Amino acid sequence: MNNYITLDTKKYMTKHKGWEPIYDKPGVVRLVLSGSIDVTWGPAVITGWRGLVIGPVTAPGAGWGTIANLRTTIQKTDVVGFTDHYGNSGNVIILGSLREDSKSSMWDSPSNEFTVEVELVIIPS
Repeated sequence: MNNYITLDTKKYMTKHKGWEPIYDKPGVVRLVLSGSIDVTWGPAVITGWRGLVIGPVTAPGAGWGTIANLRTTIQKTDVVGFTDHYGNSGNVIILGSLREDSKSSMWDSPSNEFTVEVELVIIPS
């Protein structure tokens, strides 16, 4: 198990209490005229991850991303490579409002880091 994720070839830490797997089981439930319930399921369960990704102002080492790298990646409207903490690799799309929060009031300080709220939806292979 890794203590980081890889997003678009760069490593990032995540907040342990703000990082969780998601499973969305699409379906529609309706009450029909006979009084019974009719359930229609989607063709697959949508899986992914949701939470806070940490983007430091200065990369902590080779292969690590910065907040500038993270901003570039989350603005992409295409699939990007992803590896989770368990080493499972695939492609994801990035959704959400992508809210940022700075740890310090000195936004450009080399020791500052941001958290960015993301939702990553895994593209089935």
